[in-house]
Amino acid sequence: MSLDPLLGKGHIQASGVIANPAASCGWLNGSVILDHRRWTCSEADVTWSAPAHVLILTRQGGTSRTSINCAGETSYRGLDRPGSLSFVPAHVVRDGNYRNADLVYTALWIDPDFSARLGIRNETLPIVLNQRDTAIAAALQSFQEDHATGAEFDSGYVEHLTGFILHRIAQRNRQQRKPKTYGQLSGAVLRRVEDFIDANLATDISLRQLAHIARMPVDTFARRFKATTGLAPYAFILEQRVRHAEIILRAGETSIAGVAARTGFCSQSHFSGTFKRLRGISPATFARAIPES
Repeated sequence: MSLDPLLGKGHIQASGVIANPAASCGWLNGSVILDHRRWTCSEADVTWSAPAHVLILTRQGGTSRTSINCAGETSYRGLDRPGSLSFVPAHVVRDGNYRNADLVYTALWIDPDFSARLGIRNETLPIVLNQRDTAIAAALQSFQEDHATGAEFDSGYVEHLTGFILHRIAQRNRQQRKPKTYGQLSGAVLRRVEDFIDANLATDISLRQLAHIARMPVDTFARRFKATTGLAPYAFILEQRVRHAEIILRAGETSIAGVAARTGFCSQSHFSGTFKRLRGISPATFARAIPES
């Protein structure tokens, strides 16, 4: 098993890959395919395109860094988190870099000929990268969970579900303007800042330090950082600390206080509260759920 998407072709260079089984099922003569899997690696560079549209919903886990460019014009730099939703139309080349990825995702692959039969103009379908849509997320999650428990779906149900998702995606194209690139950090500046955060997670990192590394005033840096990553600097640092804590816990560390100290939290209670707020469970519960090797 590998990190390769279910359909399409391309190139993937990855390290620290953990092979995980995938579960997939198709309907309407393979025009619609549901794909559910865990995707785990230390780092991966992905260049890929597929003959089908693909909708991807991150269900659990995430990454410490995600950088995606599609068709040379739509890009995203930030994190994968639960609820992140992406849509890549058929034949669009996707280039991505993912660091410390450990996530579970559900994907829906849709044949462009089928979407055309539903009255969708394929050329109107936009590229969507790590956005939020609670209606689509709820529909796709319910579809996958019902299928996993043995529910059977007739072609009419699958057709209506797929039509709802595609029409909602197409509607985004009418509502959204072309993303503006000004007001964001350049890739080089973002990498410098992220590298500094990664190297100093166990210490107290100030906004002034990050702005100095970016070589810009504090308020300008804070606005541009959030415009680039979707998170304020402090929220980003907390997310990175929790991600690093997950890695330490998976490695077998049992002292919650020790993990808190190694990841820069001022106390065990602050660490436990932040972990539960961001992950929905306490670090102790997370550690107990890790399978024994």
